[in-house]
Amino acid sequence: MNALLHILGHPDFPLGVAGHPEDSQLFNCWNFCQVAEALEIPYIYYGVTGSRCPEGHCGTVAELGESPERWAFRSAWHREYNLRLDAALKKHLLDDGTPEWVASIYGVAQCDVSAVPTDIPIFEPMLGYGTCWTHYRVFPSYAQQQVIYTRQAETRKDRYFDTVIPHFLNPADYPMATTHGDYLVYLGRAAEDKGVALARETASSLGLEFREVHRGCAGEEKARLLGEARAVLMPTLYLEPFGYVAIEAMMCGTPVITTDWGAFPEIVREGIDGFRCRTAAEFADAVRRAPSLERSVIRQGALERYTVSAVSSTYGRYLDFIWNTHRYGGYYAPEATRKEKTC
Repeated sequence: MNALLHILGHPDFPLGVAGHPEDSQLFNCWNFCQVAEALEIPYIYYGVTGSRCPEGHCGTVAELGESPERWAFRSAWHREYNLRLDAALKKHLLDDGTPEWVASIYGVAQCDVSAVPTDIPIFEPMLGYGTCWTHYRVFPSYAQQQVIYTRQAETRKDRYFDTVIPHFLNPADYPMATTHGDYLVYLGRAAEDKGVALARETASSLGLEFREVHRGCAGEEKARLLGEARAVLMPTLYLEPFGYVAIEAMMCGTPVITTDWGAFPEIVREGIDGFRCRTAAEFADAVRRAPSLERSVIRQGALERYTVSAVSSTYGRYLDFIWNTHRYGGYYAPEATRKEKTC
């Protein structure tokens, strides 16, 4: 394909999720590279020393050296990191009219990049964090889109050019379990806003085993923990931008029990994939009803909505959309459509 995608990656960790399985942004970097592979778009991943692309034939790495410290906004490493990005981009940008895009996957860590010509669009895919800096954005849920629009009023001038595409997984990493236990799982940060106390309380009130895991669970161990559970509890108290654990559990065929706000109404189909609750009585009832849900249906729904193959064509149309929007008239660009064209 006569095009090039520049992927600005993680400022601290080398690409390769095995090294830091709990870092969601590194996971996003890895997954977005897989989208580029699925679309057969040549791409360059700009990452720290040791980065490697997913298996395929489309990607190369532009190494930015070692990370001297954890990134923080406007820190010395923030400034140095953007200088290194600029130097690397100057070597690789085509700037000859060939369709090319710059994808900023770590948000404001990359906001001081200055080497990109104004006629090449910069966009933020998989935008699940709290702020944005580019004029083109891909949100993982409509809930997160509205949060950003409310929080950052300056987005009003370019909201026309955003889209919503959910996060996604490799289904081979999350097989259906052949045996099932009668325990409940909480997998996530040990934080009050994630609803861990409500999860403990729900399990205790029903006298069920409760497995609470915060770190160090990945790969086959994670798939087994999620897949063999009676249900996965995600009683998040804030407006969850997406919730990877929910689709990980659903990919394994396990019911998900969540709150009824944030991204969950878009992800968890009530009475099909799990249940969305607001009171102790509803959480307890959901746990009792979870075994009645058909696990094969839950997994099939996840396969249809949350895999690379499910989202790659949507990403492909969006790349075309922002190229045409950016180069040929913005709102009035004749080919600026995210939708699949009809005859």
